[in-house]
Amino acid sequence: MADVYDRWHKSHPKPTEVECGEHKSRTKRMVPTADHGIGKRWQVRYRDLDGRQRKENFHTKAEADNRAAEVDVEIRRGSYVVPAETKQTLGAYAQKWLDANSVGPTTALRYEATVRNHIVEHLGRRELRSLNQPSIIQGWVRTLQDSGLEVSTIEGIFDILSGILGAAVEDGLLPKNPCKAKSVKLPTATKKKVIPWSLERVRAVTAGLPKRFQAGGKLAFGCGLRQGEVFGFAVEDIDFKGGWIHVNRQVRLVGTKPVFALPKGNKIRSVPLPAQLAAALKAHMKEFPPVAVTLPWAKPDGEPTTFRLLFVDEKRRAYNRSVFNMGAWKLALAAAGVIPPRERGARYLQAAPEDGMHALRHAYASVLLDAGESIKALSEFLGHSDPGFTLRTYTHLLPSSETRTRKAIDDAFTETEAEAEDDGDPPVAQGTSMPPPKPMCPQCALAA
Repeated sequence: MADVYDRWHKSHPKPTEVECGEHKSRTKRMVPTADHGIGKRWQVRYRDLDGRQRKENFHTKAEADNRAAEVDVEIRRGSYVVPAETKQTLGAYAQKWLDANSVGPTTALRYEATVRNHIVEHLGRRELRSLNQPSIIQGWVRTLQDSGLEVSTIEGIFDILSGILGAAVEDGLLPKNPCKAKSVKLPTATKKKVIPWSLERVRAVTAGLPKRFQAGGKLAFGCGLRQGEVFGFAVEDIDFKGGWIHVNRQVRLVGTKPVFALPKGNKIRSVPLPAQLAAALKAHMKEFPPVAVTLPWAKPDGEPTTFRLLFVDEKRRAYNRSVFNMGAWKLALAAAGVIPPRERGARYLQAAPEDGMHALRHAYASVLLDAGESIKALSEFLGHSDPGFTLRTYTHLLPSSETRTRKAIDDAFTETEAEAEDDGDPPVAQGTSMPPPKPMCPQCALAA
């Protein structure tokens, strides 16, 4: 329970002590303390949720009484926050959050840049306790929106701030996370549907790649691999006899340093190897033998690891995605007519955000769905963490149910007419003892 004390006067004065000449009371003797006239007069004392003694000073007794009542309610509800610690700025706490985070090195760099450029830049000087107001968070979201950031980028930044403030709540520095308030709304945007490349474009772009990487383009399309997984693909990952490839690693950049790492989401997987792709890989290895490449594992100071890679650059090094995308990939897009050739005097080719190497992976998914492959199997081959994500991404590429319905009924009519012609009698309508089944939603079909 919180109690209010008068700092300027003793609670239990001795009879011989001289009374205060400035303050009087009808109920007790007022004997000044050594702090008389210094600082705020009234003090609230209590023990927090951890049993530690806390003190807060106020100018008036009314302020102290109100705070004592608040503290009693907060401690009883378990929502008490240490006032002194909430005075630290968001910037200071965000740095502690970054230092304590256990994410991978690439994600850590992304978090650090996001916090520095978009969170600390606008909110870093504010004390944690001042962020209790959802209107402040909403204003910050609007600032990000007005700066021209994409909706998906704003969502990512918002998630990081929510994670920081959520940790502050768990540390007892905030009573609740303002990012979770119903009044805080993020901008919305229509999600773009994946428009897969035609097979003609897949062939044209693949043919436009450097000869030493054409089989890499075929591997990305033929097995749905991500770019980094193609860059990290080694000869020991191929099972020609069984007809499988094993996706065990990727090459990714941590800052500017290339490293070997597990595939995205740590999802090691196996994918069926088509015969024609197997032949293309064999031909590639005959012309460009695998090269032993040593890179650190997971982080720049990680343990050096060596694999015999199928695809390396002209200097026999693992491909750097930035160099590859700006050079070989865009030249292949231009050769296939996806983007125009470089204009005279221009330093770079035209940007192609929708036509990165990931387009080969989308084309793989569209071909499998068109052939009737299940969402669950496709999800496993793509290395998605959740078949539901695969369904949401590619549901518009699934063969339409109305097309299948028309074909099924047309086939039934054809069979009925053929039978009638055979026996010379008109077809007899037959009833059914069971009601027709109800349409099944995609989620239920996926679960089945």
